[in-house]
Amino acid sequence: MQWIFLIGDASLSLSRFKQMRFPGSTRTVRSGEQLLVMYENGDYAAFFREEDADAMRSEFEPGELEKLLAFLPFDDPKWIMLKYRNIETVKQILQAPDFPKDVFIDCDGTDPGLEAVFDKARIIGTAR
Repeated sequence: MQWIFLIGDASLSLSRFKQMRFPGSTRTVRSGEQLLVMYENGDYAAFFREEDADAMRSEFEPGELEKLLAFLPFDDPKWIMLKYRNIETVKQILQAPDFPKDVFIDCDGTDPGLEAVFDKARIIGTAR
């Protein structure tokens, strides 16, 4: 499994994604601290509960979180991990008509090619 982080304001939550329509999906299931989106071809993506900056601090090198927080336009950012097997599934999710427009994506040092479907100014943490 691979992952990206979705970063948004205080309103970013699993409930917000649970209300979305995911084109091509066959089923969406909320179970505790995750939201699973399943597709007919057997593929799926899993959203994991939101975390605030303090909870995420241990995931960053010293000083790295502060740089990121200075870049983000949110006073109280929230992170949601999106795990996936197939990047094409992520692209479908990002192109959903009701995907939040105020979200940033942290690719955690990789470049999964999301610039083709998502505003590159909102993609951070890619290796270039």
